[in-house]
Amino acid sequence: MNDNEAEAHVYLAESRRILDWDLDGAEAEFNRAVEIDPNSTPSNYFIAALHAARGNRDQALTYLQRTSKIDPASLWVSNFACELYRYFGLNDEAIAAGERALQLDPTFMAYGEPALAALYREMGQLDKAIALYEKARSLIGWPGFGLAITFARMNRPEEARETLAAAVAKRPYTAGDAIAHVHVALHAHDDAIRELERACDERSSSLHMVGIAPEFAPLRSDKRFLSILQKIGLDPEKVLASPR
Repeated sequence: MNDNEAEAHVYLAESRRILDWDLDGAEAEFNRAVEIDPNSTPSNYFIAALHAARGNRDQALTYLQRTSKIDPASLWVSNFACELYRYFGLNDEAIAAGERALQLDPTFMAYGEPALAALYREMGQLDKAIALYEKARSLIGWPGFGLAITFARMNRPEEARETLAAAVAKRPYTAGDAIAHVHVALHAHDDAIRELERACDERSSSLHMVGIAPEFAPLRSDKRFLSILQKIGLDPEKVLASPR
């Protein structure tokens, strides 16, 4: 209806990415959105995520930093920045972004898992991770998947499984890739692959991030995992070679 509406191109791009696995088509629409409105938060936010998923580290960081300058008071942008910086091994930048999100709104964890907790876990600071995940649980009344992963990393598999079951039970729908994160941490790789295949079938919107997420590193030599990356439009060789 209006070819000059930047956000319309953003969500057309997301439709192409999620429903068709058409990443080239999605990137073209995102580029059009940024061309129309270079200062659009959604345009820069989503194209940063796409470039990250495809292993285009430098482009992802360029758009991420632009998004942070456009909307520095957005806790969602800060939490997202913490996550992407973590994926690329930029821990100092990730900590700064994650702490900024908490400063902007200490209760935002009621709406989404704190990326800072995952960063603490991957850095081996498990007590700090547990504290943040438990705070999030106190706000919403049930645990998140990140807490289950953390228990698994602490060699507490029964608590991990119980936490996973509780997290799934409280949600009307859970994407397969969310559950797969926990199965990988529990060394249940066959179960993780099964959930990733379900995520493919159900067109999980977050599935494209599994290639660069460090939680899935144990699957990177599994031919089934590489096949899933190809199926959803990613180039495994490029994605897995992305600097971290």
